[in-house]
Amino acid sequence: MSGKRKLKSILSLSFRLSLGIALGWQGVEWVWAARGLGSPLFAQATELREILRRKRLIVGVKDNLRPLGYRDSSGQLVGFEIDLARRLAQELLGPGGSVELKPLRNGDRLPALLRGEVDLVIAQVTVTGDRRRLVQFSQPYHTSGLQVITNQPHLSQVSALQRLGILRGSDAVPLLQAKFPRLTLVPYDSYQAARRGLEQGEVEAFGADTVVLAGWLQGAGGYRALGPVLSVEPLAIALPKGLQHEPLRQAIATLVNRWQAEGWLLQEQLRWGL
Repeated sequence: MSGKRKLKSILSLSFRLSLGIALGWQGVEWVWAARGLGSPLFAQATELREILRRKRLIVGVKDNLRPLGYRDSSGQLVGFEIDLARRLAQELLGPGGSVELKPLRNGDRLPALLRGEVDLVIAQVTVTGDRRRLVQFSQPYHTSGLQVITNQPHLSQVSALQRLGILRGSDAVPLLQAKFPRLTLVPYDSYQAARRGLEQGEVEAFGADTVVLAGWLQGAGGYRALGPVLSVEPLAIALPKGLQHEPLRQAIATLVNRWQAEGWLLQEQLRWGL
């Protein structure tokens, strides 16, 4: 066995041991055995136990936000966050497990989680103080930020703008109002509407997360970044609060840490142009 494969095997076994301890054991019951060493057994923590029992992880995602989560030409969900959700289910549930991807609008992400309609959310959720009062987060899997883009070649800086498009209810509104008090912010109900507004000249530029605008910059339309990124905002997996959800949070933390150590997260970010 190569050194890299041996390290991966050790990390994988270590994750299973950590999860078993987090859930609580009865005798020598394992949550699931290391690949090739046995079959999954009963877990002790209520919430994670139910996920493992049904062998299906339900994840809230985006289906209209390239490159995080969107539908390809065949209608299949693809994207950076879709890959995260699929791998999370694969490693958490083991052989025979599956993932159910549930597309959510921005305003439905946390409500769906709080109502128990999804087990967790991987859908461009930035970590904020207000959201921490409602849900808990994994460590960040990517760092985003506020960026302004334009399709007008004569513009060189944000301070020269008169009208800037922004998503209605965006967390960026207070920041933009503080930095550019003379700037008129024009709200749009969707990214598609904002793009139409920009192309039709209703606004001179559009401000949003770098991960959202990456898809715009990669595609047609002559878009370019206007100035530097204006803020730093971590993206993380959102989970319900409560001690009963702590084993799931610990399991996810272990996996995200491993993906970072192995370089898989960076590889995925580069693959999707982030």
